[in-house]
Amino acid sequence: MANSVNQEINVNSKHKKSSDRISQLPDVLIHHILSFLSTKEAMATSILSKRWLWVWTSVPILDLQDTPFCRTDPNLHFRQFVDHVLILNKTASLDRFCLKFNLVDHPSYVKTWFRDAVSRDVKELDISVHGTESFPFLKLPFALFTAKTLHVLKISHGVELHVPGTVSLPCLKVLNLVWIKYTNDESVSRLFAGCYVLQELALHKHAGDNTTCSNISIPTLKTLFVRFAPTGRRRHKLKINAPVLKQLNLEDNLTLEFDLEDVSSLVEANVTVSWLENRHIPLLKALSNAKFVSFHWDWYAEMKWRNFRPYRLFLNLVQMELHVGYGGWNLLSLLLEISDHLEVLVLAKNDNCRGLGFECSWKPPKYVPKCLLSSLSMVYFKGFEDLTYQLSMVKYILKNARVLKMVDISSNGDLPLDSKIDLLKKLLMFPRGSKACQLKFN
Repeated sequence: MANSVNQEINVNSKHKKSSDRISQLPDVLIHHILSFLSTKEAMATSILSKRWLWVWTSVPILDLQDTPFCRTDPNLHFRQFVDHVLILNKTASLDRFCLKFNLVDHPSYVKTWFRDAVSRDVKELDISVHGTESFPFLKLPFALFTAKTLHVLKISHGVELHVPGTVSLPCLKVLNLVWIKYTNDESVSRLFAGCYVLQELALHKHAGDNTTCSNISIPTLKTLFVRFAPTGRRRHKLKINAPVLKQLNLEDNLTLEFDLEDVSSLVEANVTVSWLENRHIPLLKALSNAKFVSFHWDWYAEMKWRNFRPYRLFLNLVQMELHVGYGGWNLLSLLLEISDHLEVLVLAKNDNCRGLGFECSWKPPKYVPKCLLSSLSMVYFKGFEDLTYQLSMVKYILKNARVLKMVDISSNGDLPLDSKIDLLKKLLMFPRGSKACQLKFN
């Protein structure tokens, strides 16, 4: 009996030791584990044991969000919660400071939080503000614009970017400005000029942000995400001078005029527009060096190509994706004619115009494009519906592509099984210009 009791005690002792292995880890590893939690969740670990009581106060990441879940007490105001955290957290250097909240009273105390983060040599700052009618926009403290250690700065929603005369962000590599307000065009340019090593910029703009021209002149920029929401009748100008830019993601909703001075190093471009028209010709010309291009548009206007057709535009293009709505497919022939070295072609139909009573159309090129004769090897059709224009494109490509290796067709999920079988029979009857071509039908 005594032996069985001793054995049970030994087992329990071993279980306690093995179950608390995490507490035996060094602080640096525990800090790393807690860094994946919100500050509220990290604080909750203090009840685990004496070892955990104050561990969270030295975690170099603060994630503070104004939700009931993120407060230690449901009745505690968010301001008190943040003040409490900043007092107890003694970290001299912050890796990340994330603050997402609703601005309901005077913002002076909020500026104090940012100054505290800057004084602790913060590396990443993520700010998201939702205002009220009384306090709709928050102005950031000037100390933020001379933060020497800041690597990542993300600002979204209820903030007015009031930029001081002096901006010096020597370590900033990533900048996100999402749906915020600006003092004027010059303030934005002044901010960019003070970002000496900036590599990634995300710019989401909307009507009423106090700007008419976005002048992105950044010699170190490698990745650019630009999204413009509709601004009514007012046109906005986008100027880009980024000689080492590698990736461009652009979404334009009927608002932009383009002046792309230098994007000569561009490798990849993703362009989304509602209506492709003449004002986009400078944009298309600027993409001439890209190797990978993805276009999304719903409508295509008759465009003036007099200065566009005589030469091969996409000299380096090897892969092109087209996601096109009704009335936009006629541009495919031209794009094939000016893409001499195209190897991979992906074609998909947008459903934005479904049910409006419009029919798609496509006219084949007058002469077989060079890429079909010498380089095009893979073609993907997505959302295939057995429509006349789709069958015409498949038939033309299969017949004229001399080095084609595979055509992969994914049918629309709405097609019944009998229709899919009939469609496959039609496809198998089309002549092929390449003996090596395989037809894959999903």
